[in-house]
Amino acid sequence: MKIVQQTIASLGSPMWIEPLGMPDRSAAVIARWRHPNGRLQIATADAIRVCLSLSTGQQVRHAERDRSLSKSVLAGDVIVLRPGIPSETTLEGDAELVQIFIEPESLGQVASNPVTRTLVAPPSGALKRAVVRLFVAARHDDWGGRRAAEIRLRNEVRALLAAPSDEEREPEVLPPAVISRAERLIAEALDRPSPASPTLRELAATARISPNHLIRSFRHMRGTTPHQLVMTRRCQRAMDLLRQPDLTVADVSDAAGYSSPAYFIASFRQQLGVTPGAYQRAVAREG
Repeated sequence: MKIVQQTIASLGSPMWIEPLGMPDRSAAVIARWRHPNGRLQIATADAIRVCLSLSTGQQVRHAERDRSLSKSVLAGDVIVLRPGIPSETTLEGDAELVQIFIEPESLGQVASNPVTRTLVAPPSGALKRAVVRLFVAARHDDWGGRRAAEIRLRNEVRALLAAPSDEEREPEVLPPAVISRAERLIAEALDRPSPASPTLRELAATARISPNHLIRSFRHMRGTTPHQLVMTRRCQRAMDLLRQPDLTVADVSDAAGYSSPAYFIASFRQQLGVTPGAYQRAVAREG
């Protein structure tokens, strides 16, 4: 795929790169990059890109046509970039990410339809689990787990490409600023030295609505509930901490705000499909 070579030319050689799929013909490639800053310009992408951030704190700006997305990245963030449109991605900070490149033809008709909407698509929880499991299985040379995760990933990407665009969805229930404020309060609470998430009643009070109304609106606009977002953000904090090989699972559990290491391990595995220890070993393996 030409886009793999374009990415290497822009970001430098990857720390690790491997083909996926059948041995005689690779319809997908997985690779890991670490770089201080990067700017990637793609004339017309010939592959679907699934990007998993392993680090926290970088600023990413993605632009295509007359649209752009700018956000601060957290470990565990996943975005899917559709093919067929000129785009430019800029990364600021010491970024570390895994990218999976998939030939559109290998996903069938749904990926070959003309793209008229934004390239960037939010992933489901199942897609995120599949990406993390594929990365961990590949780093542990777990061929059975790798194949199962790749099949799951393709199914989830196919479903994402077939999902309705933003313009086709029902009108929003609450103003976006209300949901954004709730997200900000959750992030601020988890950033404190002793992270304790705000209660649902406290979040609803800031919006002057009932807790049930907040849950319905949050799920409609973000595809998740406030509680699920808290669990996701806490898991992302743990993923970032697990990049430090000198920290034990118990250390990470405490620093991320979990009530016990046992609960941390169970919650992490439920969200990502792998244990904290397996993820930490996969991240530590660079070559």
